[in-house]
Amino acid sequence: MDTGSPIALLLRSDTPSPDDRKLAELLDFFGISWEALTVSEANGGTVASLTARHQQFSILTSAPSLAEMLQPCGAETFPAWLAAAASVFVYGFQAADTCKALLRRITGDPEADIRGIDAWPITASVTDALPDMCGPMSGLQVQLERGAADVALVIRDGDELRSVVGAPEGHLFAGFAYSGVRFFVDASLTMVDIRERAASYFDVRKRFAGAVPAVMYLKWSFRDVCWTAPETNACLIIDDPPLWPRYGFLNFDELLRLANKQTFATTVAFIPWNWQRTNRDTVAAFRENSGKLSVCVHGCDHTRGEFASRSADLLDRKLKAARSRMQSLVIKNALGYENVMVFPQGAFSPEAVSALKRNGFVAAVNTEVAPADDASNETTLADLWSVAIARYEGFSIYTRRYVHHGIENFAFDGLLGKPCFIAGHHDLFRGHGSELAEFLRQLASLRWKLCWRTLEDAVCRSYNIRPDGGTIIVKMFAERLRIENMEATTRRFRVLKQEPQIASLTNVTVNQAVVAHEYTDGWLRVIVDIPPRRSADVRCLYHEQPDALPVSEPISYRLGVAGRRYLSEFRDNYGYLFRFRA
Repeated sequence: MDTGSPIALLLRSDTPSPDDRKLAELLDFFGISWEALTVSEANGGTVASLTARHQQFSILTSAPSLAEMLQPCGAETFPAWLAAAASVFVYGFQAADTCKALLRRITGDPEADIRGIDAWPITASVTDALPDMCGPMSGLQVQLERGAADVALVIRDGDELRSVVGAPEGHLFAGFAYSGVRFFVDASLTMVDIRERAASYFDVRKRFAGAVPAVMYLKWSFRDVCWTAPETNACLIIDDPPLWPRYGFLNFDELLRLANKQTFATTVAFIPWNWQRTNRDTVAAFRENSGKLSVCVHGCDHTRGEFASRSADLLDRKLKAARSRMQSLVIKNALGYENVMVFPQGAFSPEAVSALKRNGFVAAVNTEVAPADDASNETTLADLWSVAIARYEGFSIYTRRYVHHGIENFAFDGLLGKPCFIAGHHDLFRGHGSELAEFLRQLASLRWKLCWRTLEDAVCRSYNIRPDGGTIIVKMFAERLRIENMEATTRRFRVLKQEPQIASLTNVTVNQAVVAHEYTDGWLRVIVDIPPRRSADVRCLYHEQPDALPVSEPISYRLGVAGRRYLSEFRDNYGYLFRFRA
């Protein structure tokens, strides 16, 4: 372990609590080195040797553990090793006299209090004065639903007090210095469990406590050593429309004018069944604006649950048919497509994810985060917080959100290092796209480096990095990775990719040249040296499924697919007239 790099010391009681485990797993998730320090060790001789081994350290602890550790100390002093910490993060202020006494001791405020929250919803106000800590969430007002916060800390205002997140009842997260120690106090009673199963997207409006303050602190305190994203890639993804001048409320000329005005990129999730049903002028607009407009693959026939199937043969046939149709689109219109899948209705099975991998797809992008069959759900909260879900055969599913999820959830994703993928249908352009334009203005106002790209380019540039001496470690997610070296000297990158099925891997290429790779403990490892101001395109190539024999679907099925498509188009193009009249 590098003794010069920042480390976390987890101060805890002699018997670790469930929250101690959760906090340790959060540190592991962000790639932060840590060591445990019990209260007995802190009050004995062990702590001196432990802190002497590390030039930089921060302390993370619960209020009961800190109160227990400080009990033998004088009321006005702190141990020297505590004062030597870069900062001390304290959470878990229970409604107990010991926690209230601790809050008063570390703040120097004899009237500091722990206050329950009775009125809901409440507004959590994130400061805009600490952008290095709050990142894209800086300055936001977040409406919290019942149970999203636990208690509030009431602390007397002073020159040293900085409210990071405030509420009408008090502070949800605050920082201050007292007696030479820099404290950050989190009103959360418990830590989030990133191992828990997740069936739906994460929502900070429902689960703020135990999550947002901890992430803010860890990403700030360990910013030089934890996993981070070099940029936040963004793309607007519109599902279903054929390449026609107008589809429902969507007018491609208006979309292009808006994209030119507000500088964003759009990928149409294109239904392969529609490959012959295109408009020449609309296709030309896509070709001429390839940096702002693109198409990717949206199912095959777009029937209900077609990729929720668990039949490998059926899934392979669907994917072969989808790619064949997309290739016909290329030949007919000279319009390329992006090798990314957006599942129809968001429904997928673990077997569908495996099929994408063996059929040469780069990644999937989806709104649903768990398989359609609840019994096969292995998605965890850690997967949702990652750049992409890689739980299923190591193939990445990037998550996306609808506008109604709220700017605060997009901002929290950005704080985590996730890309910003916006999902929508033609009705997002109701009112000539005024709602979308306003939301894009909100996104542009956040404190982040937002890079708009078409979808495949965005997923290939979405990864994690952290330094390791003179080498940059890169955690790769999609089956293709694009890294740039903007420095004036050659830099070495060590690329890691989770790969549970190494037997299916044929080669790893860098800029189309086969390179050596290693495989250890379920992780693929590749060394890439990139000259100054150059880039590298890293690809993982797999044994692709042989072309399945053509299967002619029954006429009843084909008529059903056509009927579904025409009825869907009628609904999208004319349904609003009937709703308006009603």
